Amino acid sequence: MEIKRAIAIVAMVSLLPLLPRQARADDVADEADHLFMLGAERYQDKDYKAALQHFLASNRLVRNRNVMFNIARTYEHLRQFPDAYRYFQRSLEGETDPAIKQRIKESLQRIGPSIALLEVKTDPPGALIYLNRKDLGDRGAAPQTLALTPGTYTVIAELPGYDEATSPPTEVKVGTEKTISLKLTRVVGMVRVSGADGAAVRVDAEDSPVLCTAPCDAPAPPGQRTLILTKEGFRTGRLTVQVKANTITPLKAALEAETGSLVVNADERDAVIEIDGRTRGFTPSVLEVPVGVHDVRVTLRGFRPVEKRVEMRANAQTQLDLQLVSTDAVEAASRVAESVEDAPASVTLIPSPELRAMRYPTVAEALRGVRGVFVSDDRGYKSVGFRGFGRPGDYGNRVLVLVDGHPTNDNWVWSSYVGYDLRTDLDDVDRIEVVRGPGSILYGTGAFSGVVNLVTSGRDTPDGREVGLSVVEDGVARARAKITHHFAKDFGVWTSVAAGRSAGRDFFVPEYVPSGPPTIAGNARGVDGMHVGTWTGKAFYKALTAQWSLNHHDKQIPGGQFETLFGDGRTHQADTRAFLELKLAPELGEQLESLTRAHANHFAYRGLFARAPIEGGVGKDSYDGTWVGVEQRIAYKPVPEVRLTGGGEVQGHLQAHQRSSDETNGRYFDDERTFTLVAGYLTADYAPTPALRANAGARFDSYSTFGSSLNPRAAIVLKPYEQGNLKIMGGKAFRAPSLYELYNVSGGGRKATEDLEPENLYSAEIEMSHRFSRSVVASVATYANYIENLIALRDLPDATPQVPSYAYQNTGVPVGTFGGEIELRREWKEGWMIAASYSFQKSKYLRSSSFSDFIGFKQAPNLRDVPNQPEHMGSLKGGVPILGRALLLMNRLTVEGPRPDRNDQAGLPEQRRTPPAVLWDIVFSGGEPRWGLTYAIGVYNAFDARWAVPISSEFRQTTMPQLGRSFLATGALAF
Repeated sequence: MEIKRAIAIVAMVSLLPLLPRQARADDVADEADHLFMLGAERYQDKDYKAALQHFLASNRLVRNRNVMFNIARTYEHLRQFPDAYRYFQRSLEGETDPAIKQRIKESLQRIGPSIALLEVKTDPPGALIYLNRKDLGDRGAAPQTLALTPGTYTVIAELPGYDEATSPPTEVKVGTEKTISLKLTRVVGMVRVSGADGAAVRVDAEDSPVLCTAPCDAPAPPGQRTLILTKEGFRTGRLTVQVKANTITPLKAALEAETGSLVVNADERDAVIEIDGRTRGFTPSVLEVPVGVHDVRVTLRGFRPVEKRVEMRANAQTQLDLQLVSTDAVEAASRVAESVEDAPASVTLIPSPELRAMRYPTVAEALRGVRGVFVSDDRGYKSVGFRGFGRPGDYGNRVLVLVDGHPTNDNWVWSSYVGYDLRTDLDDVDRIEVVRGPGSILYGTGAFSGVVNLVTSGRDTPDGREVGLSVVEDGVARARAKITHHFAKDFGVWTSVAAGRSAGRDFFVPEYVPSGPPTIAGNARGVDGMHVGTWTGKAFYKALTAQWSLNHHDKQIPGGQFETLFGDGRTHQADTRAFLELKLAPELGEQLESLTRAHANHFAYRGLFARAPIEGGVGKDSYDGTWVGVEQRIAYKPVPEVRLTGGGEVQGHLQAHQRSSDETNGRYFDDERTFTLVAGYLTADYAPTPALRANAGARFDSYSTFGSSLNPRAAIVLKPYEQGNLKIMGGKAFRAPSLYELYNVSGGGRKATEDLEPENLYSAEIEMSHRFSRSVVASVATYANYIENLIALRDLPDATPQVPSYAYQNTGVPVGTFGGEIELRREWKEGWMIAASYSFQKSKYLRSSSFSDFIGFKQAPNLRDVPNQPEHMGSLKGGVPILGRALLLMNRLTVEGPRPDRNDQAGLPEQRRTPPAVLWDIVFSGGEPRWGLTYAIGVYNAFDARWAVPISSEFRQTTMPQLGRSFLATGALAF
């Protein structure tokens, strides 16, 4: 017995060299050795409880695998098999000696059938394991297999940074093994990242996994964290945030883009620079632009947009040098966009730079100086005439005025409106297209001697707001506001409101001196006022466009028109014109185009006329007209050289109500009716080579009021050499008899004439142009017009001096016109332009309708000169930048020859002519685009020329003085 005991002691002591040398180097190691020796002695004495006590104490002082092996053997002798299993496992951890490892494994196998095993796994691993209660201490870190006595256990797993996990109660039995897996939920807070859209969000390290893409909620452990945001083309952002457990912490992030410098130069200053659809500046500019590919668009009113795609690199410079080309596209000549040179008509454009430089107050004023065009103003209405024909009192009903292709003439007299009766100002107009010659093939009635098309702001107008004030002409004070907004690239709207008023001017009319009261003595003072208001706009969505306009104009009539009391301020007339037009132009491919157009229109007229009691007292005339229409147009290109266009139009004039009354007779005229129009047209365009283009077509109109009219047109456009352009054109136009001419019997002795036929105009023209450079062109044109079935007010056979009797009739006397025009023009370029033109036109009443009398230009007997035709007209326009382009000086000099008055028949008083007129207009304009400020000051008719124009027989006098010297001042602010 003593021998065995000695052997055991020697065996245990032999394990001591395995203890770390450093542990024996201090007192703790000595104590551990001593306790181990005591345990070994008690073990040999089979005092296992005392031995266990000494072994555990030694292991607490110096942790050692061999001591743990002895603890396990001691537990085994005490038959505490779960504890023995646990210490055998611990002694196996890190053991490298194969013999010892084998011995430990044999021990585990030996006691395995005597215990219950419970394998505990956690996700993530490394959690401390507790059984039933945490105050009993942990059982180590998972994953681990626990040796237990039979029973039911609850496993608790704990890991820093994670919520505690608890298993359901699990029963284990001797000789069996069960597995419990616990998923630990990480303790996190949520960081709600806003801004920095598209950035990848990481926490604490750039190489850590991406948590989410901003804007998003990023989970992060509690505590102070660094959120790292990365996005291509932007500098990496690092933001510190204090994260609280189970709490959402908001974080506003913004990344600074990596940029390069974009230098944009253009040969025109102050062009708008847009990058990716957003306005960034004006030319010339140096802009910091984020790296990557961007779309650059440069626009300037009156010039074609330029679009470029650029790729920006970090800290590098990219330069764009652009040349802007003046807009020469015209739509009114063919109802499709085409260059002026290709258009099958004689065309003049009044571009945006000229409109802004001269600050034209009205369309009529803008047309003065255009070759072949002359203007008149009887102080009731402004009107325009083309190429030697514009009868006094015709209210411009032989000229068609369009707004973006929509006719604005009324349906009562077919009047065109070119003054404040059309719109308060021209600030929404980008350009004015003037088409000389017949245009009925495109528009039907009204497009008789010319077409004027106002092209307003388009889809590419930059977003913004604008307010402005102005004073023009005879003290017309105006205010306006405009807003433009794009909801998306192909979805936007612009709209504007404007209003104005004026006290007018005073007039002296000598014809009223003998008959008027001494207090008047031919003077009309304070009776020329007016007020005007306009609401207009345009909206678009993809292929759909809507435009609208509402204009109200109320004007006093100072000239004694319609036998009213001269100088009586009660006499006035008001016109209200409104329309809504919808256009649908879907993309159907390269060969097929479609345009569907629907419109609704309203026109109202109210006139109050102060007459003497013996002549009925105060009279009132009124008219209300409402009409709707639908048009469908299809264009087909079977081959690239051929374009065929066909379409049809239906108009229903739902209301046409004329009324007249006075104080003496009450309502003495009331006529209400409806009428319809049906039209169809077909044109063909053939361009086999760039040097040749042929265009031909016809339109058929059928009216329920008078019948039908067929109007053809043909044109050949040749380019005989590279810089030359030759147009040979011919066509026919008509003007339908108006309701006023057909049915109105409001005047004393006036009769209705329901069998009127339409007026017809036949025209032939040759125009040659030569382009000296891209911006300098000279043009020469000659033309001949023949008008038949002219409608005029004439006495009826039963008329007597005592009993008047008259009506509108087709006179049966044709009118012939021959003329020529020449123009030299340098288009707007680099801030300046110059243009000079001369027009000659001569119209005559012809002796007969024979061709020989037309060619021979034979004058009709008993008829004098065609009234209101200036045979000679000339203009000189020029604009030049001064003060480094901060200020622009614009001049317009117009010269006009005499015009015959209305006394064109034998038996009437002598036909006189107005004096020639020389008018000089000067305007200084400028602005600071970066501030959104524009301004202008100027003077019209600087010479204060005393000039007049012929007026109709509705007046006692034969001429009306025109505006003398007047001043303008305008200012606008865009933001």
